[in-house]
Amino acid sequence: MKIFRILLSLAFGLFFFHAAMAQPALKRANKNYELSEFSKAVEEYKEVLSKTPNHLEANCKIADSYRHLNQQDRALPHYQAAVSQEGVEKIYVFQYGLTLMELGQYDIARRVFEKLANESPDFKTRAKNFAEACVYAVNNQDPPLFKVSNEYVNTASADFGPALLRDQVVYSSGRTDIISRNSRNAPSAAQGSNQLLITQRDKNGYLEVPVTLHSGMNNATNEGPVAYSADGNWVAITKNNFTPGTRMIPSSGMSLTLYIAQAGENGDWSNAVPFPHNSVDFSTGFPSFSSDGKALFFASDRPGGYGGFDLYVSYRVGNTWSAPENLGMVVNSVGNEITPFFDGSSLYFASDYHRGFGGFDIFRAEESAGRWSAIFHGGPGLNSSVDDFGFVYDASRNVGYFVSNRPGGKGAEDIYRIQKETENIVIKVTDAITGVAISEAAIDFSNCGDKTYMTDINGIFNFQLMENLNCAVTIRKDGFLSQTVKVTSLGLRQSRTLDVQLAKTGESYRGKVINGSNGYVLENVKVIATNQATNESTTANTDALGDYQVPMQSNATYVLRYSKAGYRDLSFNFRTGQNDNKTIQNIEMLPVGIAATSTPPAPKQPASTTSAPAAMEKPAETLAGGYAVQLAATTSSSFDLRPYQSKVGNAGTVYTVEEGGKTKIRVGVFPTREEAAAVQAKVREAGYTGAFLVEEKTRQAKSASTAASNILTAESKAASTVTTNAGTANKLEGYMVRLGVFRDASRFNQGLVDDVGIITYVPKGDLTIVLLSGYDSRSSAEIGLRKARNRGFPDAFLVEMKEGELRKAD
Repeated sequence: MKIFRILLSLAFGLFFFHAAMAQPALKRANKNYELSEFSKAVEEYKEVLSKTPNHLEANCKIADSYRHLNQQDRALPHYQAAVSQEGVEKIYVFQYGLTLMELGQYDIARRVFEKLANESPDFKTRAKNFAEACVYAVNNQDPPLFKVSNEYVNTASADFGPALLRDQVVYSSGRTDIISRNSRNAPSAAQGSNQLLITQRDKNGYLEVPVTLHSGMNNATNEGPVAYSADGNWVAITKNNFTPGTRMIPSSGMSLTLYIAQAGENGDWSNAVPFPHNSVDFSTGFPSFSSDGKALFFASDRPGGYGGFDLYVSYRVGNTWSAPENLGMVVNSVGNEITPFFDGSSLYFASDYHRGFGGFDIFRAEESAGRWSAIFHGGPGLNSSVDDFGFVYDASRNVGYFVSNRPGGKGAEDIYRIQKETENIVIKVTDAITGVAISEAAIDFSNCGDKTYMTDINGIFNFQLMENLNCAVTIRKDGFLSQTVKVTSLGLRQSRTLDVQLAKTGESYRGKVINGSNGYVLENVKVIATNQATNESTTANTDALGDYQVPMQSNATYVLRYSKAGYRDLSFNFRTGQNDNKTIQNIEMLPVGIAATSTPPAPKQPASTTSAPAAMEKPAETLAGGYAVQLAATTSSSFDLRPYQSKVGNAGTVYTVEEGGKTKIRVGVFPTREEAAAVQAKVREAGYTGAFLVEEKTRQAKSASTAASNILTAESKAASTVTTNAGTANKLEGYMVRLGVFRDASRFNQGLVDDVGIITYVPKGDLTIVLLSGYDSRSSAEIGLRKARNRGFPDAFLVEMKEGELRKAD
């Protein structure tokens, strides 16, 4: 018993001896910890734990030090040792959960947060939020929206803060192998933890070996991130106190100050002035200019925010900047939001509180009615379980960058290159005559269920295309004619540019393109007008109504070229006048399978009157040899070809040939059997399951418009006096527009065309022919025809009275 007491006394004595010996090391460790000198603190805490392994305070703070050094795997066992003891502070339990998230152990982290939310009222909201984030991280591992590549310029030091400067990239780095030169051209190493470097992309798209941004005596260090205005004339600079090897997060003790300067051609500056809303009492940094340079977004932990660092915006007012405005609670949280980047429509930023994968994640905010209304997580690839921030992106080149300390990198923080994997559309708006970019042009997505956006200073608007989108976008600018472009997702997951040329009011010529074989309007015909004197070209595309507007200078000769897949190209010379009516005669294009027996004449010059131009003379039709798809055959001498045209007319020209006493209905003609086979599959899907391939020889053919003429002749020799929509008698004379034939005329909707002409009913047995009459010339009747086709009567055509018969006009 005596021996037991002696051993127990020795044990207690040894414990208190080690505890006493550990006190100086603990004191030194705590001092370094409070100064955010985490590397030094770790070494001191190690000494404490070597003597007292279960020391609660030392385990808590060495774990947090490792977490700030981005060594979560080393932090984890110390957190586990700490949370297993009684009396551990809840903040360390919360940090334990964060560490588990950053290691990707989401299920365990969720249980830690849920338990903490139930046990601690002070941490209930935050712990519940991160428990939900763990579930979100597990359930939202969709395919990445971006292709991500580690840049070759990265080193074992911190490389961070990429900024776009035209086609160059400026960034900060802690590397010491890049030397600057003083005013006497003597090499001198930068004295600081990081310095600004500048580089550009090589032929493979990767950043080349950089050089220092500053030259001469201006070899300032600890600068970055920076941001340049879109025109490169202004730069905003963050002065930082980042410590090598320590995560660039607010709890690391970072202190930031913002400066503004005019930038030189190479991105350097010499006269930076402090941002007027800096203070020694809080940090201000991480800048981003709006596209016009008139607004400055930044992060700050100034009083009055929602959490730690919040995002703010300030506006240029003369030579100063307006009071900062908080971006609101949709963007900002009780956590920290940093590194804003505004691309002209969306705001990208990083947050350590909004639901994500762990650490800082990158988000995108959308604005509505002048307020930030929604945020979206950047998804996998862009985000990881640790810190991802500093997003910048050049949509016109489909290249951007961000910073991450994720595993597999080369150093503390690395710069990663990104390219959008989804379809990215760039709309570039320019003056059709001068080629100058048009800024602040309205990009109206109302037809797509979205709002209106504006082009930036370079006339560019970019957006990420949603899947299965197919709608018309209208581009408008005061003083210019509006233009509509169709935006359709192709599923190619790549960047596309839509060049939109707006013509000033009075500089554009209007025209229409139709299918010469059936009279239907043609959409998406490309029209190129080339000035023969300057060799400069402007382009346009026909819309859904076959209309187009092409800008051309007055008193100049142009070559007009019309092209569309599946149709014969057409070109001719066109001379513009000084005071003409800015109208180009209707253009008829023939499908590839229908050849003209003679070259179609070019349209006549528009007269100096307000009358509409006459349509081109239609050439005789000859069927070229090749392959076709036969749809049906009939012995009837009178049948309607138009139902076939409406079902499969978009696949090719519908026509008939006479063979073996039968009329055979076919679609074609295609130069190769493979093309015909592809169309055969389409027409079978359209309901013609018995369609088969035939080899076609050169011969005369009847198209849909020819067949329609035959139908008209078979309908009747019309009476000379008929009833109009006004209930009065009307003598048929001159040119008219035939709308259709109805068994029940009461089903005809007069309201569609009652302002286009006099609606006239011609009875014929149990049928009624519906016409538009009252035109004083063929040209006015053609205007009525165009309107009728645009209002839902695509099969309408001109007719006239000849020798007492109603005949299709020549």
